[in-house]
Amino acid sequence: MFRKILIANRGEIAVRILRACRELGIPTAAVFSEADRNSLHVRLADEAYPIGPAPSRESYLCIDKVMEVARRAGCDAIHPGYGFLAENSDLPRACSEARITFIGPSAEAMETLGAKTAGRQLARRAEVPTVPGTNDPIEDPQHAQELARSMGYPVLLKAVAGGGGKGMRLVTGDAQFPAAFREASSEALNAFGNASVYVEKYLEKPRHIEIQSVC
Repeated sequence: MFRKILIANRGEIAVRILRACRELGIPTAAVFSEADRNSLHVRLADEAYPIGPAPSRESYLCIDKVMEVARRAGCDAIHPGYGFLAENSDLPRACSEARITFIGPSAEAMETLGAKTAGRQLARRAEVPTVPGTNDPIEDPQHAQELARSMGYPVLLKAVAGGGGKGMRLVTGDAQFPAAFREASSEALNAFGNASVYVEKYLEKPRHIEIQSVC
């Protein structure tokens, strides 16, 4: 059992983790930006620490600040929730160096599957069928638009480092593409500290089957 868990997230996901820790009798420490000072997760946590201004790049995405709070609060584990640093391999590495347990996959697993394009490349090598799309990040919006046109609209612009629908835009034609590319890249940068996006064919009315596995 952990002595104390730092929850490196905010909002509903942080509240869910807090409630689970409370049921297990594990003390918690929360972090918050200036904009979230009065949020529910701050009030529910046993301890709460400020980590910077409202922009996530200056607070929730700062590994050094998260690790400093973990050390200061005497936490022996960090739970990243989802989004923010949850798929950043630098965080589990920092935890390992500090001898703090990272509640999540290893850095190696993240590097293999954390980036959506890396996951697509792995699936291709394993000859697993994937939705048509690019297997590498695209920096040039004009090139991205040409690829979208060649695969046929509608397409999705998706954040390479994304999750939870952040950095994603549905594009149904050329006229929408430039603005959608800017918006997806900007949102990805703000949410994950990485503006890279890729293009994927949009599937209309797909059937979603998801399997959870714990090893």
